[in-house]
Amino acid sequence: EAQALCSQCRDTHSAMAGPPNALLFGTGEYVTGFTGQGGSQSDKTFGVVGLVHFDLRRRGKVGPRIGLCGTNGDKFPQIREHFAKNLTFTNLPNIEFEGYPKAGRNAEAYKEALKEFQAGDICSVFTPDDTHFDIAMEAIGAGLHTMVTKPIVKTLEEHKKMVALAREKGVLLQIEVHKRFDPIYNDARSRIQNLGDFNYFVSYMSQPKFQLETFKAWAGISSDISYYLNSHHIDFHVWAMEGIAVPVRVTAMSSTGVAKEILGRDCEDTITVNVEWENKKTGNRGTAVYTASWVASKSDVHSQQRFFCLMEKAEVTADQCHRGYTVAEDGVGFASHNPLYIRNKPDSKGRYVGQAGYGYVSFEKFVDAAQQIRDGAAKPEDFDDELPTGAATLKVTAILEAGRRALDERKAIRICYDANGEPDRLEAE
Repeated sequence: EAQALCSQCRDTHSAMAGPPNALLFGTGEYVTGFTGQGGSQSDKTFGVVGLVHFDLRRRGKVGPRIGLCGTNGDKFPQIREHFAKNLTFTNLPNIEFEGYPKAGRNAEAYKEALKEFQAGDICSVFTPDDTHFDIAMEAIGAGLHTMVTKPIVKTLEEHKKMVALAREKGVLLQIEVHKRFDPIYNDARSRIQNLGDFNYFVSYMSQPKFQLETFKAWAGISSDISYYLNSHHIDFHVWAMEGIAVPVRVTAMSSTGVAKEILGRDCEDTITVNVEWENKKTGNRGTAVYTASWVASKSDVHSQQRFFCLMEKAEVTADQCHRGYTVAEDGVGFASHNPLYIRNKPDSKGRYVGQAGYGYVSFEKFVDAAQQIRDGAAKPEDFDDELPTGAATLKVTAILEAGRRALDERKAIRICYDANGEPDRLEAE
């Protein structure tokens, strides 16, 4: 039966020879390194998504066509200039892309762009949180393997609809949560899996308050700092707890004042999501506290990011932003660098050599999985136990939505499960 299925997959994808073309939704900081104020002032000056895909194309893992799709086609000349100025690696001569919309503003340019690509191609969605669902559903419906930045969506209901459509269309749906591919976080997860019952987890992640200028169009309006940053460590913790414990009850608190002064409107500064977990084998309870802020002061790192996990048989601590590597440079100051994430410094021959960074590996794993599906060598569900697929991350969205509802409703929110042990719905106490 398995051989028959593989034969059927090969027949289905027989026309998909070669690597997939790529359509990148979003033209902001993480994709291009370009912001409304010019080049990014964060640690992502060159962008990540665009650069990685240009290099994947050079390596033959992505097809010749790369599209960038935003809502304002008039930005593309500046983005091309930004790329030409910064992406000067000697082994990356081709940084060409197709821009959508061609000119002017069009909030639905993603529909136009998708008509130019075909089933079996790949896409990534790095747009404001409240646009993820519409864009991703359109892409999945068109048969594209789809990666969505965290949070994949803001509600459990939307997440479940995306998973159902991806299954129907036979495409891969994955969240871009690169911490999973950090060798230290990855090793920590493997250790946590064998340390008995879960007891306590605490995480903190922040960005400096000047980032609010970059996020001012949506911060506190269409999304919040918990969806934006807590999503990282919530995903890591959910992944680490696979087979061990499940989240059952959520409360939340927030701090205010600084963002409101900067933006001139109500916006939470810091959000703390508190979650009760239940160990599967014993029924014992564990607790988790996830905190995220975007009003931190500028320091030696762009993002503070760390966690502590207490298990029955051990405790595990990781500080992702301090890896024992610091540089004090005239005119720049003191900084802790983490080239394990992204490396934009060329080698002695001027070549791009960032392929080992976990910010790069996250995309390469997705592209490799999509290629296996295109080749008929695997099915999308084969990756549910290996990659952060839509089906494997429902608990993450359940926690994030419950945290938002707990703040808005000032009530504890319970996560209710179906017969298969997957989050089914949220109920206020």
